[in-house]
Amino acid sequence: MKFMKKLRVRLRNWRKEYLDFSTNTYKIIWAVIFFVLVVLILSLDLIPNQVDLRSGQVSQSDITAPRTITFIDRNRTSELRQRAADAAPRVYEEDSTVEEDVLKKVNNLFKAINDKREFFYYNKITINEESTAQNSNADSEQTAADKENNLTAAEIEKFSQEEITEIADLVRGEIDYDLSRESLAVLITLNNEKLLGIKNRALDLLETKLEGRILPSDLASAREELRQSAMEMDISRRERLALAEVTESVIAANMFLNQEATASRRQEAISEVEAVEKTVRQGEIIVRKGDVVTESDIDILERLGLQKGGINYYNITGRIIISFILVLLLGFYFYKYQKKVWQDNSKLLLIELLILIVVFFAKIMTLFQNPFVDFMVPTAMASILLTVLISSDTALITTLFISLLVAPVYDMNFNIVLTSFLAGLIGIFSVTKVKERGDIIRAGLNVSFILVFLIGGLSLLQQNQDWTYLIWSIGGGIVNGLLVGVLANGLLPYLEDLFDMTSSVKLLELSNPSQPILKRMLVEAPGTYHHSVIVGNLAETAAEDVGADSLLARAAAYYHDIGKLKRPYFFSDNQFGGENPHDKTSPNLSALIIKSHVKDGVEMAEENGLPAKIIDIIKQHHGTNLISYFYQQALQDNKHDDIEKKDFRYDGPKPQSKEAAIIMLADITEAAIRSKNFNKNNHDRIEGFVRGLVKDKLIENQLDQSNLTLSDLDTIVKSFVKVLTGIYHQRVEYPEKLLKEMKGGNNSD
Repeated sequence: MKFMKKLRVRLRNWRKEYLDFSTNTYKIIWAVIFFVLVVLILSLDLIPNQVDLRSGQVSQSDITAPRTITFIDRNRTSELRQRAADAAPRVYEEDSTVEEDVLKKVNNLFKAINDKREFFYYNKITINEESTAQNSNADSEQTAADKENNLTAAEIEKFSQEEITEIADLVRGEIDYDLSRESLAVLITLNNEKLLGIKNRALDLLETKLEGRILPSDLASAREELRQSAMEMDISRRERLALAEVTESVIAANMFLNQEATASRRQEAISEVEAVEKTVRQGEIIVRKGDVVTESDIDILERLGLQKGGINYYNITGRIIISFILVLLLGFYFYKYQKKVWQDNSKLLLIELLILIVVFFAKIMTLFQNPFVDFMVPTAMASILLTVLISSDTALITTLFISLLVAPVYDMNFNIVLTSFLAGLIGIFSVTKVKERGDIIRAGLNVSFILVFLIGGLSLLQQNQDWTYLIWSIGGGIVNGLLVGVLANGLLPYLEDLFDMTSSVKLLELSNPSQPILKRMLVEAPGTYHHSVIVGNLAETAAEDVGADSLLARAAAYYHDIGKLKRPYFFSDNQFGGENPHDKTSPNLSALIIKSHVKDGVEMAEENGLPAKIIDIIKQHHGTNLISYFYQQALQDNKHDDIEKKDFRYDGPKPQSKEAAIIMLADITEAAIRSKNFNKNNHDRIEGFVRGLVKDKLIENQLDQSNLTLSDLDTIVKSFVKVLTGIYHQRVEYPEKLLKEMKGGNNSD
């Protein structure tokens, strides 16, 4: 017990230091931290994935699907589309300029042969004439230019092998394709008639070949056909070889692929192939032990989150966007429709903390990859705690928010989202009126009961689920409710202390007479104790009638005068006709002692860990009322006019809530009625007296900040009178004969 008390004090001190802030700056800081933590929980894996397989690797164990998924089989779809694209006909267009270019190359070749051997021959003759050595070059050039096809066979035969090679090199420099020196040497040594015959044969072969379609892929076969045709000519073998090489070298494709039209046909063929869907059912073996892992297996493992892989930036970006939108909408809801929550940073922090706890818990659950734990997300825990500590409206919107956040954690699994939300709703409905901690446990049992039917219904809707899956899922739902009850019950007292919130459960516990401070009051200040009990009855009834928190009013009434425990004998409640210590003290000191019970009460309340709401009521239950008895006494005793009223007033503040104001009125009403010497059986007399007391406080402006209306005050008076009439009702006198008979009966027993 001492440890718990110390822990609660530490939590309270920590809260005051770090959580008691009211500026929007802190609100923004905590909101940013909350958003970052949500994104981290959603995006990061808590432990490495279970497998790290590669295509072609042998699996060391059976790997089964933890849940059912339907997806596009990218590999199969890509394969079918590639086949369709490859099968799509290519579009070719004929180039009419190819034949002209090919024939032109042949003509240029033979012209170059004639020109170069004539030019070389005449230059050679001129160089050998000694008498015209100085003018030989000019004359020979002119002679060579003026003559054409004029070399005879005899002149051609005069070329040496070195000269033929030199002429061949000159010819090769004139053409833009490659011909061997051997073939050129054959052509150079032919007489004009034979050379012209080879030329005509080459042109005929090429023209015939180019009449048909020659694709780039057909060039090899076209060259082979030209070679065969050339080798069938009725000429020498040397000439046939030269003719074959010439035709092979200049032949070109006359049909070319139309890239744009072909791409269009390929795309059309691809678009006609529909995407192949594949379904992997829960429990299905993806890879068997000993099997070779394929690319398709890797794809399925990645989709199920079982394959260790690189960072999926698209997935992370999507989760960041979803988280940002949801956080923004949640904040806007509280700002627009729940001002009290928005203005109370402690409540906002509590909401954020519970959201993080549940989402983090859900993230841990995904690691097990089992239907049993899939349905154990404790969303209802947050729903129950928020209903008890704040309100059901806050709990409802937060439950929806949590359920939507859980969706990306479970790969947008609708069953998990729906189960999470409905479990939260059940929790909210189950704790709208909590009277003891056992009600929270019962709320958890309600969650278990409903989830059995909900999960069963969802499982039966999926006809592919077997009975094993159904049993495991229902088992997870049952454990969910039990877990919710235990967690909510266990966290409640710590959250109350950490965020300085007071639940109805806490107030009920504080109202128990077995509380140490109340037991002490009963022994050390019995008059004050009984006064507090009656004030509690008055305050509870009045608060309930005006729509205030009746449970808070009763609990606060029990503790409003605990400060009198420091000096109980200075208060008339506890003097019981004995000596009055105020007779020996000055009015100023007596007033100071009387006032000090408020300050002492606050200190004792803080030491005992009482909620802030009760501490506030202890501060405010006397407002700034005047301690009139000692003030009047001071005026009578003092011969100088230096008495100030403020020295005889309570320090306040005035009541800031309906509950505080009701306790102030109940306090003075009980004390005044008890001290007055008039017939308390007279209902009208009591009502008139109570109305006078309430009117006095209204005139003194003690109720200005309490939000009580005149209608509320009238209701409070009637409530007080009803309770007081019951307390001071006239008892019926028993007849003397009946009393004797009762006594006789008792004696006989």
